[in-house]
Amino acid sequence: MNVKNSQGNIVSRALRVLIEQIGSKVKVAVVWAEKHKIISIIIIGVIFLFIAGTVIIAIMSRNEPAEVKQTAIGLEYQQKLPELKESVEKSPNDATARKNYGVALYATGDLDGAKEQYEEAAKLDDKDAVVLNNLANTYRDLGQVDKAIDTYKKSIEINPKSLNTYANLANVQLYSKDKPQDAIATYKAGLEEMPENTQLQQLLAVAYEQSKDTENARKTYEEILSNDPENVAAKAAIERLK
Repeated sequence: MNVKNSQGNIVSRALRVLIEQIGSKVKVAVVWAEKHKIISIIIIGVIFLFIAGTVIIAIMSRNEPAEVKQTAIGLEYQQKLPELKESVEKSPNDATARKNYGVALYATGDLDGAKEQYEEAAKLDDKDAVVLNNLANTYRDLGQVDKAIDTYKKSIEINPKSLNTYANLANVQLYSKDKPQDAIATYKAGLEEMPENTQLQQLLAVAYEQSKDTENARKTYEEILSNDPENVAAKAAIERLK
């Protein structure tokens, strides 16, 4: 599976979870609206417009090229590039300066430039878990999947309580390498560090589904509901797995 397709799968999965999470908010809003009959129609209409807009934006983002996305953040970093570059030139041994420059380069689509800055920052400070996670993201986007996996693991060794890094690593294992068992092991490791993290539990359940292990997927969703009875995503998943 190539990187472009893996990113599309990740977006699809994230979009489905997002919609289910929005669904829970709709449920709360509808209950509230029933107590306020005068404006209930307006409230529900606004909610559904928001959902429609979210779906459209997600679909459009999936079709954007992997290079530069002209977002407000990207444009902001574009303006900061000269200043950040100058900081690195003045203080080439400053790991933070290189990290900040790498973030800006990544945000503006210069993956090779970002990789260079993150690699140098990691040499200067090999205990910065954020730098290693960002470097791994860059390797992933450049198609250097094995290097990305190794670097995510190094980041987790330094900071074993980073939800984002576990999710990034497992996504690569699941969608780029097509190794759901590796992703399951990653999520389980994360849950050992953060046993009550519902997001990790949901991601673990998704990984079970990807591996065709519906029994463990259902058990995981049921465990989520035991701690969060109103979790709409887990409820929907259990219905889907019947």
